[in-house]
Amino acid sequence: MTALWRRTPLGLAGLAAGAALALGLTSLPVVPAAAVPTGLGSTPAGGPARVATAEQVARGRAIFEARCAKCHGPEGQGTTEGPRLIGQPNGLSGYRTAKGLFDFVTSDMPADAPGSLRPEEYWDVLAFILDANRLIGPDVTLGPDTAEGIRLEP
Repeated sequence: MTALWRRTPLGLAGLAAGAALALGLTSLPVVPAAAVPTGLGSTPAGGPARVATAEQVARGRAIFEARCAKCHGPEGQGTTEGPRLIGQPNGLSGYRTAKGLFDFVTSDMPADAPGSLRPEEYWDVLAFILDANRLIGPDVTLGPDTAEGIRLEP
């Protein structure tokens, strides 16, 4: 049986957004990453290790909409300003792993202010993008200690 999050069009992000709409919420709360306990400690290469939960994916979507959508489109479909990030074809596999993609985005994105997000915000955005592309499950730890093992192949 396929998990519910894998059957929704945008994975956990779509499931979370649908649940929020069903409850009459017009926006999701923004929770400072420091206030979210992970129980996983911290790592020297970019902040606390994270779990790709519905909450992390929802935070990533909110950051994506605020900081990435103007170039990559509201659903990550790509525009003349930025390539497709969600759906096929996309260039994610060129980074080979989540660590390769993290290294790129932290140094080059957003294009108008490279490196301006906190490491945990980059991890949240990557959780949203990887979830939307069904490249990461809800029980996978996403962070600097495991990102090298997360392959970016459909």
